[in-house]
Amino acid sequence: MNPFQYTRRTAAIAALALGSLAAALPASAVPVSYLFSGSVDSDDAERGWSAFSGSFQFDSEVLDAIADPSTGAYAHAGSPWGMSISFDGAAPIVLNDSFHMLVSNDLQGSDELGALAGNADGTATLSLSLTDFSGALFASDALPLPPGGLTLADFGWSTLQYESAAGFLQGRLDSLACNQGCNGVVPPPSPVPEPGTAPLVLAGLGVCGFLLRRSRAG
Repeated sequence: MNPFQYTRRTAAIAALALGSLAAALPASAVPVSYLFSGSVDSDDAERGWSAFSGSFQFDSEVLDAIADPSTGAYAHAGSPWGMSISFDGAAPIVLNDSFHMLVSNDLQGSDELGALAGNADGTATLSLSLTDFSGALFASDALPLPPGGLTLADFGWSTLQYESAAGFLQGRLDSLACNQGCNGVVPPPSPVPEPGTAPLVLAGLGVCGFLLRRSRAG
């Protein structure tokens, strides 16, 4: 079973909380971005890809939309927040119409960090999942913002999943490094437009559907 698969209980909590995300996003932004790379393990479409590299960027000021103290969901609305990935050095695929950072603290004995992005019509999703099986990495379900950032060595397991109309691809990471916002000095927030309610509700429904599909798959 995928160690980062959320239980139906967690997905139900997310469904209740994400319907009111408009109030959970502040009108300022402190960007944090990570770079990652890895190898392709399987590809339903047999596209011949062997390696990938990419990035994700989130707002460290976004508030948790889930009251459960062990599970955090941090929803973002549009660029510059989101994920990008390039396979074998090709042009990057950018997914930022919906984007969520997911954090679990001591959930079934493990700490877990996830990034989930999708396009506007839901035909493509990209997710990154990292697990610390000791459950000692995170002290809460807050967005992790340690000086210097997290690295792959902080986790015992990782996976990347990309799904499009062509098929489902899965891989594993071989590097993870923060390249912005992890120097221990918090930059001043930059103003961003206050997002509307409708895009956030749609984004919440999207992540809930994703979590429920993963629960059924487990």
